[in-house]
Amino acid sequence: MDFVRGGVREMMIARPDSAKDLIVYKHPERTIPKFSQLTIDADEAAVFFRDGSLVGVLRTAGVGQRHQLDTGNIPFLSNLVDSFTGGNIFVTDLYFVSMRPNRNTKFGGPFPPMKDPELEITVSPRIFGTFIWRVVEPDKFIVNYVGMGGTPSNDRVESFIQTKFMNSVKKTVPNFVIRQKIEIQALPAYHDELGQSFLQKCDDLSEIGAQFLGLGDFTINFSDDELKRIQDAQDRYADIKAKKRAKDELTGGNFMQYAAGEAMLGAGQGMAKGGEGTGMVGAGAGLGMGFAMANMYGQQMGQPGQPQQGGYPQQPPPAQAAQGATVTCPGCSAKVPPGKFCAECGTSLAPPQPKPCPACQTMLAPGTKFCPNCGTRAT
Repeated sequence: MDFVRGGVREMMIARPDSAKDLIVYKHPERTIPKFSQLTIDADEAAVFFRDGSLVGVLRTAGVGQRHQLDTGNIPFLSNLVDSFTGGNIFVTDLYFVSMRPNRNTKFGGPFPPMKDPELEITVSPRIFGTFIWRVVEPDKFIVNYVGMGGTPSNDRVESFIQTKFMNSVKKTVPNFVIRQKIEIQALPAYHDELGQSFLQKCDDLSEIGAQFLGLGDFTINFSDDELKRIQDAQDRYADIKAKKRAKDELTGGNFMQYAAGEAMLGAGQGMAKGGEGTGMVGAGAGLGMGFAMANMYGQQMGQPGQPQQGGYPQQPPPAQAAQGATVTCPGCSAKVPPGKFCAECGTSLAPPQPKPCPACQTMLAPGTKFCPNCGTRAT
């Protein structure tokens, strides 16, 4: 009975249940009795080799059916007949190859360093996900890829295919960032477009009898250190943009207004801090000082010979003084030659200088009687 049971087991050939998840499974016996019953599942193929050469491929025989290994109904088996046994034994290397889609093949890892076009920093995002592939030509898959060894693990079978897919991802993402001119941290928002690009850029696997079918899901993220660098860069970038926008709105391209804009920005920052560390008496004083100084700069940039605020004329150039020109003394109103002091009463003929308001310290132009900021009398 043991001999009978052993003979029956040899006559029934199929992939064992414990090996159903393997992409490639090699039958352990090289000799198969004639008239054996071969069971092939609907999602796999049986590939026959002898002496390292491909002999033939069989698919499933149908529901409830088996292949009877006989040269009469499978002609290529004649190449496997062992003449030393009177033609009752087939000598072969038999492989079962799964042809169902492999849906959870993982890929992932860091990208090469990329420069963000907006923040102008170099970061290295990471990607993790899954893709789908399957074997379409089992004989070519073994000959051109797996080889004629024993039963390989799924990890070994998929390693090359994972590398191929990751290469397409590494080519796609940097080109996408450059072409779209987007910030790298915004990549997750382009999930669908990136997924389509990954599949379009995939290398052709037809040489090894396989193909990519689609993309599962994937995520793009950053390490904690990268996230901190990105946040710091965003804060700096936002501050620069805010200052530039404020200056543009205030200045309109005018130099004098630019100076006033700078003073106003400084005053605004001082008010935000409550005046601490700004050197101002108060936020209002700093703002008024900015306007007064901008006004003073505008007066100093005026044309020579025009009267300044307060009615004090500028001194004429030396060439005019040599021709007998005179100036009006601010003290006695006498017409006297230009100089440092009036020849009649001794009053200084130098143009008056801006003075601070005695109350709020706002700089006041010469001749100003009342402070425009707080209303205090200037003299």
